[in-house]
Amino acid sequence: MNDISHDYIFLSRHAAGLCAFVLVAKHGQLSAAARELRISQPGLSQRLKNLEESLDLTLFERTWRGVRLTAEGADLLAAVDPLIGMLAADFRRFAHRNRTPSVLVSVDFAFASLWLLPRLARLREAVRPVDLSMLTSQQPELAAGLSVDLVVRMAGEGDIEAGETKLMDERVSAVCSPEFLARHPGLAEPADLVDLPLLSLSTPVTSHWHDWESWFAHFGVTAQPASERTQFTSYDIVVRAAQAGLGIALGWHGLIDDMLARGELVRVLPHVATSDRGYYIQAVQETPSAAARRVHDWILVEAVRPA
Repeated sequence: MNDISHDYIFLSRHAAGLCAFVLVAKHGQLSAAARELRISQPGLSQRLKNLEESLDLTLFERTWRGVRLTAEGADLLAAVDPLIGMLAADFRRFAHRNRTPSVLVSVDFAFASLWLLPRLARLREAVRPVDLSMLTSQQPELAAGLSVDLVVRMAGEGDIEAGETKLMDERVSAVCSPEFLARHPGLAEPADLVDLPLLSLSTPVTSHWHDWESWFAHFGVTAQPASERTQFTSYDIVVRAAQAGLGIALGWHGLIDDMLARGELVRVLPHVATSDRGYYIQAVQETPSAAARRVHDWILVEAVRPA
């Protein structure tokens, strides 16, 4: 027992460092591993330094893209990774054995408010007992390391990762309230909208969806909108502004279809801009829980179900 006790004591001193080592090795970046561990990058660096000093080994080489395992680091990873992975998964299952399973979905504001929220009651009923939570942001893929189970995001075909499944294609129309359209009769072509009040979403430079510039360009309109432009930081506010008759917004089919069916919004033109982008869903964890798989499959079936 004495030898075993010594092993346990030694492991207990370095358990946090070993977990940090494995995550950094898998990500190849300190920043990504720090986000997943929910600690600062300097704190993570200190853990690795303590482990290296204790073992008297250099485990990583720093590169301009991140970090790379040394030969000794690769040997350590091969020795501990399978065991730590199984231990972590088994301990988590044991700790949650009598708890209601939980699923955290990272999703953008538009999909959350216009697609997921109206279906949330039916989703909860279909997958219960599950504690379902939404993490909303403009770029949901950036939260993939924060104990998230599922990510729903807009992406192009060239950016798709393994395990992502398309929910819907990007199809975008110009929409407004019935009253606004009645005040502006005779609109027939995309160029006719250039001088009208346009409502838009303030997006990062790296956004993965249509904006007014790309929507006009899709139809060969090169003139810059000279009209009043109102920007919002949340897409559901853009839609509400359009419903209130404040101007014309871009409407993503699949998100606004219910509002079109109820007559709260109308299409200004029959023109629909398309792209190679779309909404995709992905189970983030390497081994998704049964609850995460149920939520994933329900969203996927619901997205392709005829309206």
